[in-house]
Amino acid sequence: MNKMRFTLAFVLIFVVFQFKAKAQVFSFNFDGITRSYRVYLPSTYHPLNSYSMIINLHGYTSTAAAQEAYTSFNVIADTANVVMVYPDGVSNAWNSGWSNPYYSGVKDVEFISALIDTMIQNYSINQCRVYAIGMSNGGFMSHRLACELEDKIAAIAGVTGMLADSVAYYCQTNRAVPIMQIQGNADAVVNFNGSPFAYRSFDNMVNWWYNHNHCLNTEAVYNFPNSSLTDNCTAELTIHNQCDGNSAIYAIKIINGGHTWPGASVDIPSNGNTNRDINGSNEIWKFLRKFDCNSGTVGVEENKKESQFVVFPNPASTEVKFSKNIDYLRVYNSLGILQKEYYSTTSIDVTSYKKGMYFFEITSHHLKEYKAVIFN
Repeated sequence: MNKMRFTLAFVLIFVVFQFKAKAQVFSFNFDGITRSYRVYLPSTYHPLNSYSMIINLHGYTSTAAAQEAYTSFNVIADTANVVMVYPDGVSNAWNSGWSNPYYSGVKDVEFISALIDTMIQNYSINQCRVYAIGMSNGGFMSHRLACELEDKIAAIAGVTGMLADSVAYYCQTNRAVPIMQIQGNADAVVNFNGSPFAYRSFDNMVNWWYNHNHCLNTEAVYNFPNSSLTDNCTAELTIHNQCDGNSAIYAIKIINGGHTWPGASVDIPSNGNTNRDINGSNEIWKFLRKFDCNSGTVGVEENKKESQFVVFPNPASTEVKFSKNIDYLRVYNSLGILQKEYYSTTSIDVTSYKKGMYFFEITSHHLKEYKAVIFN
């Protein structure tokens, strides 16, 4: 395990040398430690505009610069107008919840909170659209942030780093935080089946958030096209999108995938297969952008079952119906490209669409919800 981690660090250091870094490096003193972080502004950044922000956390033994190079998120930042932040962990690690006692060790949660405040003070950040993502140790950390900074972070995504048992035990958030997880079932560093007294299995983690977010007993499963025949793995997405406050859980299983980031800038053979059917960074952004700080919040007078728009049948082959009239509908394909718009309807004809997964953005009576529907 350690050999693989250090191999990953060595490869990513090599990538950094080949990568023309565009992020600027800053630092501030927190809890007696100088904490550094990298900031990448989209090419069209203007202080009079408002921007979403993603905090991208590196893995154990890695660095902020390596994470910036490996995930290639700056490309998305330019097109989606997102401010990227890549912080460095103390001693190349994050206190993701494995410390004993739980609230000991480096105060990384408080550091990330201070970092968010600093970014909002220095840049034009929409504080309702701040997200946390991470790789491996950083992925574990993103789950801890979902539990302890749910008032500052709208949604999270973890890649090859799951939910620590201690985080699940101490999690106190009353908000249903939207969660995406990407995990290879052949990951030799973070076991897909979990580790006793350390972290949950992939299925148990999804189930834990499912229960925490009070999701309904519905799901959609979609197999991404096997577009790369040389990566030796495939990708499967399971969606739970009928959760409190219009939150959702997206779980992507990389079948025969290793301890790697799908679509990463470089393959790391010693860490297993890197999936090339999807781009992990693209999938993460398509998920995150659906949510803001109000997602997952249930008002006192809100009754989730009464306010939900039920979409049926799912999968559908000829027609999709809605449980009540909707004012406005946008249909996006699996790449996030708008396909068609509808107004004031209770059903739509889908016979002209290609087979695959589509995303519905439903707006009616000042409510907005997102649904995943499969056309077959």
